Amino acid sequence: MEELKETRFFIIKWAVLLDLLLIGILVLFDIKSAFGLFVGALMSIVNFYLLSNSLQKAVKFPPVKAGLYVFVQYILRYTLWFLVFYISLQRKDVSLLTTIIGMLTVKIVILITNAFSCWESKQVV
Repeated sequence: MEELKETRFFIIKWAVLLDLLLIGILVLFDIKSAFGLFVGALMSIVNFYLLSNSLQKAVKFPPVKAGLYVFVQYILRYTLWFLVFYISLQRKDVSLLTTIIGMLTVKIVILITNAFSCWESKQVV
């Protein structure tokens, strides 16, 4: 369980660092894009945290109850995604494109982390 918390912290830490770097670069060019990235990144981190918590809880339930719990959490998380998309479409001060990029930052961090860890494990010393 402690390894799970460390992994979650590691992913969130690097996602926040990546988001701050991208937001810092975008602020120089367009505040609308930077705000969209911020909104998307915040949603991505919240979604990752909710997914992590729901899976930790689900493994403690019997199979049928776990399936129902995960399904309900899935619907709630995607409702949040829909609300963020809807709000970013309605507001003129938020860029939809950078909101989508912000929503992908946690996935990008996970893919990069896995790519480098796989590459390291295949090296012959």
